[in-house]
Amino acid sequence: MSAPKTDRFFDVIEPAVNRNCLLARNGFKPYARCDHCDLTAQSCMGMQSTGSIFVISFLAALFLFIDDPFWIKVNIILVVGMLFWLGYRIMLHTDMLADTSEKNRQLSEQLGLYNLSLETEVNRRTFQLRKMATQDGLTGLMNRQAFEQVLTKMMQQTSEETPGHVLCFIDLDQFKIVNDTCGHVAGDELLRQIAMLLKEGMGEHDIVARLGGDEFAIIYADATPESAEKQAQRLLQRIGAFRFLWEGKMFRIGASIGMVAVEKGCCTLSVLLARADTACYAAKEQGRNRIHIATEDDSVIRLRHEQMQWIGRIELALEEERFALFVQPIVALSDPGAVVHYEVLLRMRSFENKLLAPMAFIPAAERFGKMVDMDRWVIETLFASFYDVRRQLRKNVRFNINLSGLSLNDETMAGFIQECFEQYAVPYEAITFEVTETAAIGNIKSAKAFIEHFRLLGCRFALDDFGCGLSSFAYLQNLPVDYLKIDGSFVMDIDSNEVNLAMVDAINKIGHVMGIKTVCECVENASVMETLISIGVDFVQGYHVGRPQPLNALHGI
Repeated sequence: MSAPKTDRFFDVIEPAVNRNCLLARNGFKPYARCDHCDLTAQSCMGMQSTGSIFVISFLAALFLFIDDPFWIKVNIILVVGMLFWLGYRIMLHTDMLADTSEKNRQLSEQLGLYNLSLETEVNRRTFQLRKMATQDGLTGLMNRQAFEQVLTKMMQQTSEETPGHVLCFIDLDQFKIVNDTCGHVAGDELLRQIAMLLKEGMGEHDIVARLGGDEFAIIYADATPESAEKQAQRLLQRIGAFRFLWEGKMFRIGASIGMVAVEKGCCTLSVLLARADTACYAAKEQGRNRIHIATEDDSVIRLRHEQMQWIGRIELALEEERFALFVQPIVALSDPGAVVHYEVLLRMRSFENKLLAPMAFIPAAERFGKMVDMDRWVIETLFASFYDVRRQLRKNVRFNINLSGLSLNDETMAGFIQECFEQYAVPYEAITFEVTETAAIGNIKSAKAFIEHFRLLGCRFALDDFGCGLSSFAYLQNLPVDYLKIDGSFVMDIDSNEVNLAMVDAINKIGHVMGIKTVCECVENASVMETLISIGVDFVQGYHVGRPQPLNALHGI
């Protein structure tokens, strides 16, 4: 017989046909293929029996030629012995084959059970993979990918006969406080509890999903904006009443909701999601814990959309170096003829090489996080030109550089500025950094650390737009600044507005008591200039004393 072969995973002997097997040729059908035989060809019963029968036949044929009674008896004994031996061998191998057949049957059952369990495991894991592809692992809600697929189908199925649907974007207002105070484990638990709260009161066909971070979304199915707004108001009330407890600490959580109607042919999926996101952002800007419904003529949505378009233009302008530095003089009233201070101003050139006013692109850059890149460009470009400018003027100058609140909060900004000072060998005392009052107060801890670090090195600091905040004097004692730049809204009509005159006079006196020098912006005429001289302001800035000019033309100022 052929040598047995075993399967890679299960020790099952492959069937092999023995065409010379006598058993197979003589009606032993269960063993016709010798499926279970593991004997070699020399010890195979089927092969041995062929020789045995030949011997028996030969001995039987000797009766025709033997006359001696003794040899006849010997021959009979041999034939009978051979028959008994053949029968014994047949019985022995038949039992062995039967035993092997039983083992194979058991292996077949085990293989069947294994195949069943394997199929069950495959089905279970397939279900898990499908679940992972559609569900958020933390909250069990629908994830963003599945949500967008469902929203796309609902948009396609919306018709003029149906009431349509309403999409809501939800952003938690105090999540970062919990995450920063108690850690990510607490933050995750808060998200799970909020997810359970969002599912309460949902209709049978409404959809709730987690989009990522602390952002969620709801589709109110077959709803009008009016009915959806009522449901969203109830949701805000539930969130407002919710209290999150963690290790003895209790937190109140708010939410901002942006809503947009899903109507037939209203827009594409990306546009719809952008409108909902913008509406949610508008709700945050309007005071948080409220709802903003996006409409076709929504000025807030339109403004944000325009600002989003500016981001691409800003990035391209940085790549193509279409930004330019301008400077405006800051004049000391004690010596108006000696100009040694200049504020650095940023301008952007359009594709047509026209200069764009800062208010055209700065708000968009601040809102969408591009001010850090722009501040870096200003600093490096100014520092690279510093000695050329000083050589042209033939005197020492001080430049005022504006820093955004985002830059104050950026952990890498201080290191970048330090490297620029060292690379271009710019004296620290030649640079004054201007930070707005709002940015400094909004990032009081990081702002104070930043200011203290660079003041020790020799830089100076000015608090810009002072007076427009609500807590100006309360925070002033905590910020080690050298100059107060009084907001121009108080200065421009100071010669005719007694209230503004009193405000500027008070700020000037308090600044001097604290050892801080004062600067007034927006000085547009001689009358304002004379008024500021009379109250003792230290510096002035505005069109009356000097208009902005390109940095490379500074020698002409």
